[in-house]
Amino acid sequence: MEEINIFKSTKAIFFDFDNTLVSFEEKSNEALQKVVEDIYNYLTENYPSKKIQKDEIKRIVFETSKALDEEGIYDRKIWWQSSLDKLGIKAEMEDLYEWTQIYWSIASNNTPYEDALDLIEYLKRKGFKLGIITNSDGEWGDKKSRLAKFPLISYIDIVIIGGENNIKPKPNVEPFIVACEKIGFSTSSCVMVGDDPVKDCLASRKAGLRSILVDRNGRVKHAELYADYVVRSLKELEEIF
Repeated sequence: MEEINIFKSTKAIFFDFDNTLVSFEEKSNEALQKVVEDIYNYLTENYPSKKIQKDEIKRIVFETSKALDEEGIYDRKIWWQSSLDKLGIKAEMEDLYEWTQIYWSIASNNTPYEDALDLIEYLKRKGFKLGIITNSDGEWGDKKSRLAKFPLISYIDIVIIGGENNIKPKPNVEPFIVACEKIGFSTSSCVMVGDDPVKDCLASRKAGLRSILVDRNGRVKHAELYADYVVRSLKELEEIF
C-alpha cells in the first residue's frame, strides 16, 4: 500500500451512500427476507407441485441479489425474476412490482453513521469539495428521496446517481469521470470513499481517482489490493485530510 501522503493534493472527496454514509445492509437483508416469504407464499399457491422449501428460496434470492448488485444491476424486479428463473418459474410483472414495493418499504429506512456525520462536518470546515456517487434504486425505489433525508445533504456539493440521467451505474467508470468534471477538478485531485471494493474502489481507480475502502467489519480479504487506503471507521480519515 502506498504512503498516506498520496492524498496531499486532494481537492474533492466523493462518497458512496449505502453502507458508507448510512446503514443499509441490515435493512436490505430484512427486506429481502420479507420478499422471500412473499415469494414462498406465491409459489405455494400457484405452483404447489414444486414443493420448494423456504430456505432454498432464501438462498437463491440472497445469492442472486448480491451477485446482481455487484454487477451494478439495481432494478429489483430483475433480482426477483432472475431468482425465479433458477427455479424455472415466470412471475407476472405485477408480482415483481409488488415484491419491489415490499422491499423498498423496509430497505429505505436508513440511519446515518455517526462517523460519517462527523467526517463530513470536519471536511467541510477544511474547505474540501464534497460529493456523493451512488447507483439508482431503480423503479419503485427513490434514491433522491433517501438522499434528501441525509442530515448533512446541504454540505454536499454534487450528487451523481449512476443509472439515471444517461449515466451508467457503478462499476462503470462514467459516474466517477462525470463527478470530477462537474466539480471542476482532475481525477488525480479527487478521492472516492466507499464500502464496495469493486464498485467503489477498483472502478474509481480505473477512472483515475484515488480510493479509500471503508471495511467496517474487516470482511474484505486482501483489501489493500482494491484500494489505496483501508479504514475501519471514517473517523480515521481525519488523520489523513
